[in-house]
Amino acid sequence: MTARFVARLALGASVLAAGVSALPSAGHAAPAPDSATLAAVTEVDPATGLNRKYPVKSGEVVPAALGVTNLGDAPVKGLVVQIRVLDDLDLAVKHDNCWYAVDSNLESTWCEFDSELAAKQTLAIVGDVVTVKADARPDKVTSIVFHWYGKQWVDAQGGVQQLADGDAGQGTKAVRGTEAALTLADRELPLPEARRPINFAYAQLVTPPTTQPTPTGTPTATPTGGAEPTAVPTGTAGAPGEGGTGGDGGGLPVTGANIGVLAGVGGALLLLGGGGYLVARRRRTRFVA
Repeated sequence: MTARFVARLALGASVLAAGVSALPSAGHAAPAPDSATLAAVTEVDPATGLNRKYPVKSGEVVPAALGVTNLGDAPVKGLVVQIRVLDDLDLAVKHDNCWYAVDSNLESTWCEFDSELAAKQTLAIVGDVVTVKADARPDKVTSIVFHWYGKQWVDAQGGVQQLADGDAGQGTKAVRGTEAALTLADRELPLPEARRPINFAYAQLVTPPTTQPTPTGTPTATPTGGAEPTAVPTGTAGAPGEGGTGGDGGGLPVTGANIGVLAGVGGALLLLGGGGYLVARRRRTRFVA
């Protein structure tokens, strides 16, 4: 019992020590919260009241509304957005006011805007941001996570490049884009019930319907079992004794070689009949004379 108590005491002490070591020191204090009161906003499906799910095909741009509303009473000078996507969603277009990082199947970008956001104003990104990969699968096309910050807070953390480097995989760095910069424009978007600087937009991959193959061959008359088709009787069934079989339904018409046999028999009968006629006539002549 004593040994078990000592073991539990040692375990509790190690857990406590780990917790203490995890606390930030005075030299590595957690960053102060962002003073900008921002809400990330996007389009809502009127049928469900939930964030809209955008139907897209492989290779297309996701037309998601990635907006921000200033909930405060003072303007916010300068904005930064962090956008993250997974799997078969892609940040293919690289804008020169954004820094891009990749960590395994996660892509992220930090984009900086000099725009001023007035109190209660809503702005949204203008330009292509998220695309769908050409070989995308439906279960790999899901959500877009976007998080807005005031530029003043981002600068206090070292700037967008340093924050983007923090999203890069081990041994890699964020890369700045080279194409035309993204911009912001006024847009009316609904405020969610939970007004936070982070929000989600959703994409749904639309796949073409599967069509059944059209048969190209012509059906054959030969049964698939290999048996030859049974002959179908033609003509009128003969009566018993008149070339028929004598069974129900009569027989088949006489054709082919049987005709020659009958013709020969008929010729012989004609000859015999003619001979008989001559013999009878001779006898009748002799009798008269």
